[in-house]
Order: sequence, then structure tokens, then C-alpha cells
Amino acid sequence: MKVVIANFSAPVVTTSDASAFWARHELPPRRRGLSLFEQPAGWGFHIMAIGLHLRDQGMADTVEFWDYADQRGSSYLPNGVLRVIFYHEEDVAAYMDRYGVPDLFLNYGEHGRSILDRLGGRCFRVHVPCLRRRRDGPDNTGAECYLVDSEEYLDDRSMMYVPVVNTGVFRPGSAPKRRDFVYLAACYRGKRHDLVVDAVRGTELTGHFHPVSRGSVDLDGAHITTSDWDERDVVELLTSSRIAVYPGDATSNPAAMWECVAAGLPIVVNANIRGGRHLVVPGVTGELAAPEDFRAVMVRVLADRDRYRPREYFMAHWDPRAILDEYVAFFRRMGWRPPSRGADTVQASAS
Repeated sequence: MKVVIANFSAPVVTTSDASAFWARHELPPRRRGLSLFEQPAGWGFHIMAIGLHLRDQGMADTVEFWDYADQRGSSYLPNGVLRVIFYHEEDVAAYMDRYGVPDLFLNYGEHGRSILDRLGGRCFRVHVPCLRRRRDGPDNTGAECYLVDSEEYLDDRSMMYVPVVNTGVFRPGSAPKRRDFVYLAACYRGKRHDLVVDAVRGTELTGHFHPVSRGSVDLDGAHITTSDWDERDVVELLTSSRIAVYPGDATSNPAAMWECVAAGLPIVVNANIRGGRHLVVPGVTGELAAPEDFRAVMVRVLADRDRYRPREYFMAHWDPRAILDEYVAFFRRMGWRPPSRGADTVQASAS
């Protein structure tokens, strides 16, 4: 069985001949890779988790990750996932003409909608909308079922999305607490780093932004440090912080929010966030805060942080293995019928 997970960036505009490129392309030698929970902390863990879980369970022979970028080709990641880079939709079509369609296709975000359409009636499709901005009408359309991050989009074909966290890596630690808060989010529209800066400017509250380059945010008057990609260990940043904040509004529920809670940090979240509010259980995992009250709520959570039980609640309700099993069971209820073991697969013939 072949599982494909897609998290497409914007397509690349080019006149390159897609059919000719993929006709002469050869996949790299297959590699086994690490099991799901053997992997170190890093980007993409929650996105690839379902595919790796199915592989670890002996259900999937091949797991691929698809994206658009300006250098197309294929290579294996350390976890054994085949990373395939395309320019655009016609590139994907040419690749599938040669190597076949997946048995299970999971699409994250809006740029993969055209591929969802192409695969209609050809495989089982799961769409994870990642609601970063509002569409005209519901976003849970065009697939057999959906993993959504806002209760308003739940229907009889949808399940609430909970990012899978490597809880063996993201867990409470004994590191000295060197700062009041940490915010894990790249700095772009909707993430609202400015809300936190304005809330703590002129106070003694200390914090850290990651991954953020120093010049991208005006930190004058605020005791906030920054680090860019690969400059700091994320797990150490969490274990050396007292609480986490997530001030974003026009954004969704990145795995970083769940990683903070799994690491035992109460989290203060913008009450206007567009997805992921189900992470916040008031008085247990953290608090929702109106933008104008963000500092006051931060101060209150810092003062009372020992009474919160984020890690305990996480493990009781969002244990990663249990969540993965729930996803698979949900897909089956929605009509997914995995190929029987021993059946010939498209990827096997292509290899």
C-alpha cells in the first residue's frame, strides 16, 4: 500500500516539460528509515505521522511526502519517507502516470486542492484544511473525509484534528527556568508577534521567539530574545520556559501548540485564533485571552502555573498512539478499504 502526504507550497511557474522529466527520472534506492517514535524532534513530525504509523503497523509499504519547490526530484528522508518535489499540478500528474496513484492521499492546506480533484474516484482522499484564512463557505469539501481544527466545521464526514506529538521527546524537563514565556512560530502575517511585544513592553516579563530573526520584529523596550532556524534546541527552549504563548489570530493549530502542552507548559492563546481552540482547557492546559487582556492573563497564568496540568491532560486525552488509531478507524468508517496484504502495489512494480 502506498500512502502519500502532501503539504504543497505555492506552485512554481515554469514551461518545463513535466512528462519528459518524469519519464527519465529514476527513484533513489529504497531505504528503511526510522520508526515514527524513533525520530528526533523536527519539522513535519505530525504531518507524516499517519503514514509512518501505517508503515510501522505493516499496512503501508511506501510513504511519500509531496511538495512544490523550484528544484524538483526525489530523495529519501532519514525516516524512510520518499520526498518528491514538483513544480506544479501537471508535474504531479506526470509522476502519477509513471509511478501510479496512492492508495491513501492526505492533503494539508489549500494548494493541494487541484490534486484532490484529480484523484477523485481513484483513491481514498483525506483533506486537512489548515484554516489559515477564511474561504467562501466550508473548507471541508472535495475529499472522502476531513480532519478539521475548528468545531464549526465538524460534520458527519469530519473529525477534529489533533497534531501527533513525539511525547518521548517533548516532555517536562528539569532545566532551570530562564524566562517567563516562549513563542514558537515563524514571523509572518497572522502569527501576531506584535501582540506579545506590545503586551510585555515596559514590563519585567522575559520571553523568547523562535524561529525569528532579530530584525523582523521591533523588540525595543521588551525583554525578548530571538533565535532563527537551527540556532537553538526547541526542546531546551520549552523546558527552560515557564509558560508558552500563542497570540496568533488569522492562523490555525500548528503542532508547536501541542508540543508546548506535551512539554508541561500552560499556554495562553489568543481568543480570536481561527483554529486549535480545542487545545485550551481553561484551568487545565492554559487559558484563552482577548488581545486587550493578553498581558493580564499571562501574568495570572505565570502566578498560578503550578496548578495547571497540561502534560497529564495531554496524555489522558491526546496520547499520540491512541490518536493515530482513532484516525485510521475514522478513515475506515468513512469508507477506506486498505489493500489486502500481499496484493501487488503500484509502487512495487515501479521500483
